[in-house]
Amino acid sequence: MHRKLLIVVCTGLLLLTGCSINIGSGNLDIAPVNEPVAIQPLLSNYEDYWAAMRHFDFDYINRQEVGAEYQEFTRGLKLLIDDEYAVAEPLFMNLFETTTDTLLRRHAAEIMGVLYTRQDKWSEQIALNARAPHGFDEFNTVNMAVAFAGSQPEEYHFPENPIVLPAKLSLSGTPVVEVMVNGIRKKFWIDTGAEMTVLSSVLAKECGVDVIGNDAAQVGTATDIVIDMWPGIIKDFRIGDLLIENHPVIILDKRDLEVRLFKIFRIVKVDGIIGWNAIRNLNMILDYKNLKVTIAKPQKRTVERRNFHFVSQPIVSLTDTLGKPLYFFLDTGANTTCLYEPVLMKVDTIQAKSGKALVGGAGGSQFYKTTEIPNLTIIFDQHRLNYKKLSARGSGENGFFFLDGILGSDFAKNGRLILDFQNGRCDLKMPE
Repeated sequence: MHRKLLIVVCTGLLLLTGCSINIGSGNLDIAPVNEPVAIQPLLSNYEDYWAAMRHFDFDYINRQEVGAEYQEFTRGLKLLIDDEYAVAEPLFMNLFETTTDTLLRRHAAEIMGVLYTRQDKWSEQIALNARAPHGFDEFNTVNMAVAFAGSQPEEYHFPENPIVLPAKLSLSGTPVVEVMVNGIRKKFWIDTGAEMTVLSSVLAKECGVDVIGNDAAQVGTATDIVIDMWPGIIKDFRIGDLLIENHPVIILDKRDLEVRLFKIFRIVKVDGIIGWNAIRNLNMILDYKNLKVTIAKPQKRTVERRNFHFVSQPIVSLTDTLGKPLYFFLDTGANTTCLYEPVLMKVDTIQAKSGKALVGGAGGSQFYKTTEIPNLTIIFDQHRLNYKKLSARGSGENGFFFLDGILGSDFAKNGRLILDFQNGRCDLKMPE
């Protein structure tokens, strides 16, 4: 039940995402992959089973002797990555109910919370919280589940044809489209980095979106600042001709949705965000080059390989040039791609050097020490993303897993980013 909302915003002149300082787009060159890169096992020397699992090294159980319960837990993690929730859910529940290993029980509960969040199973989250180990819900997010469990079920009404909307880019490079909130016209960011659709307190009041209950939950932001949030429901939420009824949202104080430089000068003001709990239910094409957003009803299809997953956050599976797996949080609200410290165990760091960056997000901005990695190439499906410089900062811990980095919107700025989470695919289409 530990939630972490990431709202990352920046400008083109001042780095606010924690990534390398770049003016313009000269940091990244994209080229096609000439030959497919075969995925290789990590084979990293993690100190124990849990360190390996939390860094996606599932092959660990083939190299080390582990018990049957740990083998089953690993199988469940693979099911989670493959979006096989119907099989994973009873597996983790059985471990939670039968194991005498307190750490295994706690981690099983943590994964159950992820599964329930993904499926909007609010009542199940409440019941899990009551049975989970002490301190499981340190941010009091069960209040969100209680609020949403008592609301009318959410419903999506798609038009017959795809919706094509004109878009603009915010100062941070995030696509912005027009929406209707209970009949009132507003402009919202499209941000996969926000776990749920977000309203400022001022906009919520203006649009008649009431706070449910009296108690706030808390949430961590991109700058590791903890802020208060309140649950709400948009009765009538329209994105073009798409109608979403009874859409769960979180409401933040308007001051927490302003990024200020040195806490004085306001750089970016955000009124509302279309968050992941809406995006995951859509087939969405973000056309950065032509400033258009296309939305359609997802259609189930056969895919060769899933590269788009949910593990507390939407993540994309990538590799380095040798096929070593990498897992990046996909954040369309981040201006540039950046790294987390776990990736330093996987890539060449001989030429790395120290740096610092100003990171901005909901709640304020902070300076961080970074490790700068020059000339790093990441393989994203059929594309080579050749970065002249990327910076790493922070542990990358989010929920159970440790991630390798944040995939920002910079890699898609000259093309189209296709988000089809229902089929487990995130694709980039570049101009011919």
